[in-house]
Amino acid sequence: MTENKARGQRIRQAMAKRKIGKAHALAAELHVSVAAVSRWQNGGDLSLDNACALAETLDISLDWLLLGRGTLDWHRDNLINPRELEWILALRERPAKIRKLVVELVEVIKPENTSR
Repeated sequence: MTENKARGQRIRQAMAKRKIGKAHALAAELHVSVAAVSRWQNGGDLSLDNACALAETLDISLDWLLLGRGTLDWHRDNLINPRELEWILALRERPAKIRKLVVELVEVIKPENTSR
């Protein structure tokens, strides 16, 4: 599947998640034509300005929308507290072998009901 087609699927997925069933409603909110929204849903070209407006309007991660990285709500889950940041930065300073072991440990002990 081409990246543009995958992006179109992500747009449809986000609209469904945000309970926007019609392209008309989204088009009106974005001040674009219904044809433009339909084109985006089918993998058509999407300008950066429109992508940003779409991500903001649908309250979705721009990274997820454009690149498929993370999750739809990744921008919400992306916040870390200062202590977590300190741990991450300290881990980055360790040798690769140590980092690998720590990641393996975290994978073993993380709760099973998380989707990450």
